[in-house]
Amino acid sequence: KIQSKLNIKTRREEDPSAQIYLKVFGNEVTFQNIDSALLKQIVREDSLAIPDIEQQLREGLEMKMTKAHHLAEGSLGIPTTLGLPIYMTMNSLVLTKSEISGKMTVSPRLFHEDRPSDQKDVSAIEASLSSIHSIAMQISGKLTIDCRVIKSGLELDLSINSVIPISGKVTLDLKNRQHKFIWETPEKEHKLLELRACPILF
Repeated sequence: KIQSKLNIKTRREEDPSAQIYLKVFGNEVTFQNIDSALLKQIVREDSLAIPDIEQQLREGLEMKMTKAHHLAEGSLGIPTTLGLPIYMTMNSLVLTKSEISGKMTVSPRLFHEDRPSDQKDVSAIEASLSSIHSIAMQISGKLTIDCRVIKSGLELDLSINSVIPISGKVTLDLKNRQHKFIWETPEKEHKLLELRACPILF
């Protein structure tokens, strides 16, 4: 009687679900939604088959990451006997950016259950990696003498930029125990490090 008068409704069961994601430096690299059908398959077969992973590795994966860091920030006031205080301030920021792409092929197959019955061991692994890493740093410093009526001082803006390309290929012949590593150098000339300074008097 009490339940009928209070208008209580039974909650319906929701399908189980889960999400898996990977973040690097705050950037989402991958996201996978696991629905109820996949969870039921795991419980029923006691295994999880992900056939598209090997195909993705063969075709190649790409990843981009960008991260800003605040390195330092500070100020300092120094009194002098002349009564004119000296103020020093500094601020430093750095921005890093990475673009990474790669491929990998495993012979005969990546997963043990997909290999032929007569080739259960991995015989060879071939992987290639190409990446470009950029670093930009900005440092600003200011030295000021406060004369109340007028301010005078020196300001220095320093910027550092660096671009580092890294490319290579690795071949592991596990059957014959012959391994090869190839480091690819850039075809065109480019600047690895660039430094600029801009002093300002005021």
